[in-house]
Amino acid sequence: MATLKYDVIIIGSGPGGEVAAIRAAQLGLKTALVEKAPHLGGTCLNWGCIPTKSLLESAKTYSKLQHATELGFNIGTLTYDWQRIMERKQGIVDAQRKGLRFLMKKNKIDVHEGHGRLAGKGEVTVTGEGGKVTTLATRYVVVATGSRVRDLPMAKTNGKTIINSDDILSLSQVPKSLCVVGGGVVGTEFASLYGRFGSNVTIIEMAAQILPTEDAECVKELVRQMKKQNITVETSTKLLSVEDKGDHALVTTEGQKARPFATVLISVGRAAVTEDIGLDKVGLSTDRGFLKVNEHYMTAVDWIYAIGDVIQTPALAHTASAEGIHAVERIAGHQPPVIDYQANPNAIYTYPEIASIGKTEATLKQEGTEYKVAQFPFAPMARAKIDDATEGFVKIIYEPKYRELLGVHIVGAKATEMIAEFALGKGLETTVDEIAHTIHPHPTISETIMEAAHVAMGGAIHL
Repeated sequence: MATLKYDVIIIGSGPGGEVAAIRAAQLGLKTALVEKAPHLGGTCLNWGCIPTKSLLESAKTYSKLQHATELGFNIGTLTYDWQRIMERKQGIVDAQRKGLRFLMKKNKIDVHEGHGRLAGKGEVTVTGEGGKVTTLATRYVVVATGSRVRDLPMAKTNGKTIINSDDILSLSQVPKSLCVVGGGVVGTEFASLYGRFGSNVTIIEMAAQILPTEDAECVKELVRQMKKQNITVETSTKLLSVEDKGDHALVTTEGQKARPFATVLISVGRAAVTEDIGLDKVGLSTDRGFLKVNEHYMTAVDWIYAIGDVIQTPALAHTASAEGIHAVERIAGHQPPVIDYQANPNAIYTYPEIASIGKTEATLKQEGTEYKVAQFPFAPMARAKIDDATEGFVKIIYEPKYRELLGVHIVGAKATEMIAEFALGKGLETTVDEIAHTIHPHPTISETIMEAAHVAMGGAIHL
């Protein structure tokens, strides 16, 4: 059989890979997408962003219905059907999977199912079902193989009492008690989810604060609200062991006796998937598992690019997608602007949500950079009261001379939506004054943005 020839082959179909493939096809490149998992979409669609946000939305709805009387509704005894909630989650995932397959067909992208490996100059092999190997020829390759959950040697997961972030999406019921080891984004989101469904949750974090890269004031507000959601946060806490006891697990931390939990979630980050993809065949090596690339995502081998979780940029779905578009546009001969990671938004879907761009006050102080802060709470805003979402605030950090944005940190409802305005503003080098003079619709939560900017101009209007 003749070797199939392509302009570009993308290995991995997560948010970086699938977006890169579609953009490449749009630019007229003959494109192939290689995926070893049963479904396209990578971690984000199958075990990450999409299923978790579906469950978080159900948890938020359940929490709101518990206060229905305050909104003028009498609904009697409120209960939830966990199986139906899980079925809804799976229905959303299945619909998105189907949509991805359609997009591949629509854009005439060849999908090769199997384990993709670099095999030499301009060659990729795909080992499919039954060990059948197909050889593909290409001008360029984009490595987008993503990441996998990290394990802890003192807390081996078993899929039952000790689980990881993949396992927790298939729980048959809400555990009575849940210990979350690791207070990063994934851990705090699951804590927020299960806490609102009634689980007694404890987060154990070794650092001095959960979400250690986020603004300290935002995290303090989040922790304050978490206490109302059956969540206890233990920081500066070292885990010693997690022991399976059949129907529960024992968690031992430094300075404390072993404590029983129905379920323990190990959420201590992710590791790049760069082993067994043929790097040795093309002369590439990794640094702590990551591939090194230039500002256009080209590796040391000029026909191989790498994007997403396999490189040392923020491990976020939307970041990988942006990198994928940039890489294939360069391959197609275009000159896209270099990605500004200071305008790259972080989005955390706890309740309240946290979202940010740019630098924190702590980072600016460490750098010795002069800055000013303009901050405004949600509480005075009419829409916040209407939506029963008065917790939190918008914080704008700006440079005092030219008044450009240095960082923006939001904690509260709709934070993950509102941060997009600042991402655009940062990219356009807008000033805090220009934001203040931008008309925001009334009544909306987004008016809080305008009010915060007014603080920088001498005083908020509604405070």
